[in-house]
Amino acid sequence: MLASAALLLALLGLPSPWQLPVDTASPPLYRGVILVQPQEGLNGVGSVLIEMLEGPAAGQQVAVEVDLGDEVTGAFYYNINEEVLISEAQWEGGAIRRTVADRSRGGILIFALLIFAAAVALVGGWRGVRSLLSLVVVLIALLRFGIPAILSGAPPLLAAAGVALAVTVVTSLVTEGPTRRATAAIIGIGASLIIACATSVALDGILSFTPIGGNMEILNLVPLLDGNVDLRGIGLAATLIGTLGIIDDVAITQIAAVDELRTSDPRASGLQIGRRAHAIGQSHIGAVVNTLPLAYLAAALPLVVATLVAPGGILARFGTEQVAVELVRSLVGTLGVLAASPLSTAAAILVGVGELD
Repeated sequence: MLASAALLLALLGLPSPWQLPVDTASPPLYRGVILVQPQEGLNGVGSVLIEMLEGPAAGQQVAVEVDLGDEVTGAFYYNINEEVLISEAQWEGGAIRRTVADRSRGGILIFALLIFAAAVALVGGWRGVRSLLSLVVVLIALLRFGIPAILSGAPPLLAAAGVALAVTVVTSLVTEGPTRRATAAIIGIGASLIIACATSVALDGILSFTPIGGNMEILNLVPLLDGNVDLRGIGLAATLIGTLGIIDDVAITQIAAVDELRTSDPRASGLQIGRRAHAIGQSHIGAVVNTLPLAYLAAALPLVVATLVAPGGILARFGTEQVAVELVRSLVGTLGVLAASPLSTAAAILVGVGELD
């Protein structure tokens, strides 16, 4: 636990060689609290008195525009003492226009995350706590090193693969300690990521995806990045990063199975242990093959609905780049999981997981 804490502090304290670019075209957002009930004006646009909690006007009470139009059925109006996000835009001449952009949900989300962490610690014990630390390491590595490297012009797939492999090594050592299980995890997860990476690159070339990969939001990055970023690689990197978590789950499960089987029957041969572990892995794979595509489907549900209701043949609609990219991500992730089971099992047997020294 002390080593894990030291690692987190090191990641937070180490200077990153890359810096995130700043989107100066987007107005800044600051938190504020509504002091009086918003008053509706013309065309549903009203005003409200806000006490600013952040920004240059922190501590001041300012009048802010608020859109009270109920364009979406079931939308909630703003109330007194509610914390909101204020968008500030500077007009020509120096005048500042402040607008209520959205509700502030950060505090509630932090509380939900704390409940989640407590539940993991309660159910998973110290192993669960170490897993949470590993998750934090992954997020810090991506946010401080991986994503800034990609946005600074580094090859996205190479940067994502490097971060994924580095995170695999670190999290395996943090979760398992310097053991044979950690060694097997590094080998199994690393090999599975290589297969997922190669498959993603191959399908990207065969299907002739454009640089934006069917994601129009990437176009918003073009003026910000000055053309120094491989936009196509960002999509491939997203696929690889999204696959890492589930590959890690399957690999660790298989290694634990080998460990338990070897411990319960030390005289069994490696082939026998492999067969038994593979049988366990098949049950896990059966569940994951259903789970992973459904997770991708849920994430892309608005796109799926829009595709289903669009005119034209179903094959033509599903052949568009926007849909094909999501299908490829699902396939690549599933293939990575399929590879993780036998590869991790083989790695665990080869390094002698569960054997007595």
